[in-house]
Amino acid sequence: MSKKLIENEIFYCEPLLEKEENIGLIKDFYVAEKTGLGLELYLKRHAVSDELSHEARTYLVKDSITNEIVGYFSLKTGMVATRNKWNLFKLDIDSLPAVELSNFAVNSTYKAVHEEQTGIGSIIFLDFVLPIIKMAADKVGICFVYIFALPYHNLIRYYETLNFKWLSKVEEAFIHRNYKPHYDKGCIFMSRPLYAGEQL
Repeated sequence: MSKKLIENEIFYCEPLLEKEENIGLIKDFYVAEKTGLGLELYLKRHAVSDELSHEARTYLVKDSITNEIVGYFSLKTGMVATRNKWNLFKLDIDSLPAVELSNFAVNSTYKAVHEEQTGIGSIIFLDFVLPIIKMAADKVGICFVYIFALPYHNLIRYYETLNFKWLSKVEEAFIHRNYKPHYDKGCIFMSRPLYAGEQL
């Protein structure tokens, strides 16, 4: 018998490979926005292999009554590196432990059927993404959550409502040169503290 990792009043969260039926369920996952096609394809084509290779952990958020997939997100470890200053002949770099929210999408199929459910993305982030990262932070050091956001105004504004912030142009250029994955070309690095009171 599988168990729910986390639940709130309307949804629950479980690892992708918690149930065999999940592999069939993700085939119907759909992202209506053209900008979200990569997120849809990741879940259908790459999430399982990343699970098996331990490169990322993917979680499904489901409706507590119907068990439909509401959305999903993937997490992987990383770090937030900051360019400091030149010290004699080398550049000092500070780094802080962090978790990357590498994939995050709401199921448009679910939204179309359940129009009464609003603010789904924020609910998933606040009630499932952050609590899972904080569970990990009880065991290992984690200071920040970061994303490489697609460069679309509405999406950037949305992440800003979740307390993600841009870096300065100098810091952003440093991240792009040294740490941005090749598959996130053109994306914008944004981060937020895991706990209140921390600053990057």
